Amino acid sequence: MNQILSVEIEKKKKKNKVSTRSILIIFSIFLIFFGVGMTTTGAYAYYKNLTNKANNNLLINNSTKPSITMEIQSIKTPNIVVSHDKEIKLITYTINGQDTHEIEGNNRFEVKQMITLNAGKNNIKITAKDINGITSEYETTLEVANGPSITLTPIEGKIQAVTESTSNIDKIIYYWDDDRANETVLTINDIKNETLIDVSLEGTHTLHIKAIDKDGVETEKSQTIIGVNKPKIEVTTDGQKFYIKAQDTQGLSKVEITLNTHETITENIEGNEYIKGIDLENGENRLTVKVFNKNNVSQISRVKFTKE
Repeated sequence: MNQILSVEIEKKKKKNKVSTRSILIIFSIFLIFFGVGMTTTGAYAYYKNLTNKANNNLLINNSTKPSITMEIQSIKTPNIVVSHDKEIKLITYTINGQDTHEIEGNNRFEVKQMITLNAGKNNIKITAKDINGITSEYETTLEVANGPSITLTPIEGKIQAVTESTSNIDKIIYYWDDDRANETVLTINDIKNETLIDVSLEGTHTLHIKAIDKDGVETEKSQTIIGVNKPKIEVTTDGQKFYIKAQDTQGLSKVEITLNTHETITENIEGNEYIKGIDLENGENRLTVKVFNKNNVSQISRVKFTKE
């Protein structure tokens, strides 16, 4: 009986050893698979992180940046203009390092925003950001006159004088050289004015101009101008032809001639004088002659004659 019990006990011991060993083997296999899984997951995460960084660097390196400019139609109220080939997300700017102002891009490809400047120097810093987070920066300084500002621009034999102020401009006064006795006075009563001043003098002369606002604040400006006259054109007829005669002391460069509905004749000119005859047609003849001088200033003459 004791022998039978001894045999049973030994069998149970062996069975328990086998079970424990099996559990240990299974647990070891689980740990191996778990370790391999963790290693694979970690390696994939590391690879993905490196890939994302590489893609981000590639995106940054290959992306264009927003373009920032200032559009100055009025020195006191210029426009910030941002354009881009991608959607614009946000624009920020500061004036003289003061408060930061934000302009929403609203995913537009061009944004234009007017800003207001005070008298004196205005240091403007602008930052623009697109939807990818790519940014660009722009910095400029604009000076606004304390009182009316004056801008003089030559335009085809004239001077365009633009005056503007934060308060209404009362008067504009201008004269040539030292000829104060023949000064011209214009009454304005507006914050901005554009005046075309004829340049009727040949050679080098000085234009003096003064703007006075309603508070009595004055701004003066002088600018040297090289005066040029328009070419002179004379058109006559003997009943059979038009005779064109053009002259300019500084030299002619080009003439354009149109008779009725015919194609315009264009000729380049060398010298100070041009003469040409144009045959008349039966009935009504309408002739247009446009002559340019060396300074690209032009003069037009239009005549009409009926040939019986």
